Amino acid sequence: MHTTHHRLIALAMAIAMALTLSVSALASANEPYNVDTTKLAGSFSSSAQTYSATVSGPMGTTKTKIELTLYEKGLLGYKEVDSTNASANSRTCSKTVSYAFKDGKSYKLTVTGSAYVDGQWDTVTKNFTASF
Repeated sequence: MHTTHHRLIALAMAIAMALTLSVSALASANEPYNVDTTKLAGSFSSSAQTYSATVSGPMGTTKTKIELTLYEKGLLGYKEVDSTNASANSRTCSKTVSYAFKDGKSYKLTVTGSAYVDGQWDTVTKNFTASF
């Protein structure tokens, strides 16, 4: 009986492990091979009074799009003060926006960039900060 109990436990563990591996294989099969290879860059210019961002997709990218949201830090945290977006039928997409930054204030730029490659969108979001 003791041996039968061990065999049943071993069989149950083997089945559980096999199911876990098959679920993991199915999950990874739905992602493009180059997932998370999309790159983002963001910057502020106090002299030009602009903020900008660029998304760059991996080789094979046919479309890109970018969303920029600018926040100003106040007493109760960050408040959205400006936003924009752009798209391109190429591997890169850039956007530069004029904005009158205030002296003594801190800003956060949230950028979401997407690249369409191998029939799927690879999307990345990053935050950039600056103080003036």
